[in-house]
Amino acid sequence: MSILLTGGSGKTAPRIAALLAADKKPFLLGTRQGPGAGNVHPTVKFDMSDESTWAKPFESTQIKAVYMMEPRISEPWVPMNKFVDFAKTKGVDRLVLCAGTSAAIGKDGMGRVWEHLIKSGVDYCVLRPSWFMENLIEPGLAYTIGKLNKIDTATQDGKIPFISADDIAESAYHALTDEKSYNCDLRILGPENLTYDQIAETLSKVLGRKIEHVKLDEAGRINGLVHVGLSDYFARFLTRLEVLASQDFEMGTSDAVERLTGHPPKSFEKFAEENKAVWS
Repeated sequence: MSILLTGGSGKTAPRIAALLAADKKPFLLGTRQGPGAGNVHPTVKFDMSDESTWAKPFESTQIKAVYMMEPRISEPWVPMNKFVDFAKTKGVDRLVLCAGTSAAIGKDGMGRVWEHLIKSGVDYCVLRPSWFMENLIEPGLAYTIGKLNKIDTATQDGKIPFISADDIAESAYHALTDEKSYNCDLRILGPENLTYDQIAETLSKVLGRKIEHVKLDEAGRINGLVHVGLSDYFARFLTRLEVLASQDFEMGTSDAVERLTGHPPKSFEKFAEENKAVWS
């Protein structure tokens, strides 16, 4: 019995794969590229937005659980809900969806998938993580922090419970493999609600130099993102998330990580220490 991990080139699926491999649990990592020379884990071609690839993972093994990530397309819930129905016909009886804080049952986005999972009658779990700490080591922020000593956002003084992808992956691992399915949503949050001013302060301490949080208004943030190459649509989308965060939309507390994994989630200070070479 295998587990299919979709979104195989993302931040969480490869981490779940490493945990499954360490426990010698069979799995397939689904990527749009499929198997290649650089693959560390068993990999299969799978694209949630391309129905012609869906059957491939089921050809070589019996899959009983699937980890679902949102494809970057408009109305992603349309193929995802269709895939849920397809997976049920193939014997899948547990699905774990990685959504986000903004997901709400029936609401456009992952809320539509969440609703469909409930209606389908399968065992499920909806993980709702807050913002990834790993966003700060992506090329864009790695450059602005590492070379320009600043972080530009429109979050103002909004508080965010930043979470490590390691903790999200370990939570997903348990949601996929624990004997009893959770059949609910779980907010996967870090241990502290932090402003970007506090993030900058921690980075300053760890790196031994001043890192500044530059607070931009909505228009200024959109213009800045477009200037560095983002589409107007995506720049507005990201800025909207930051504006919501400025209103403490993301703020919250949860013991879900500790309940699932047996340990508290990683602190941002520990994450910064582990990754300081990226910004040095």
